[in-house]
Amino acid sequence: MGLSRTQVEPGPSAGNRFHDLGEVRWSERTSRMSERPNRRVIYLEPDDLHRLPLDGAEQNLSMGDMVIVDLNSLNHMPSQQSVCSRRVEGLGERMGLPVFALNEDDTLLMVAGAMMRVDTHKHKLGSSGLSIPSENPES
Repeated sequence: MGLSRTQVEPGPSAGNRFHDLGEVRWSERTSRMSERPNRRVIYLEPDDLHRLPLDGAEQNLSMGDMVIVDLNSLNHMPSQQSVCSRRVEGLGERMGLPVFALNEDDTLLMVAGAMMRVDTHKHKLGSSGLSIPSENPES
């Protein structure tokens, strides 16, 4: 029988209009066009002695970084969990920044850094300089 089999090589071929985004030229172009991030998300959890390493957190918050504190490892030690939670609340009070609980157990806490906006009605997080038009102008 005259069935001919053609092999197709994976990936884009020279004649098609698709671009291989894995090529180095595309990642170089993207890195030139993209602004380097200047803020960080800092994840903290208690150390082996059940203490929170909050040293330097005030400086990071003043630069606009966000701090996420995970106290889940202290679920078996409610008094130590409460101490650590109060330390995070004290940090927020000293900086004039609110502390948000991200879960119902209040074991995942977030302190948004300086010049960050947290919309507590729509539950959106962003910088204060970012203005996103609303789809519904009445809300």
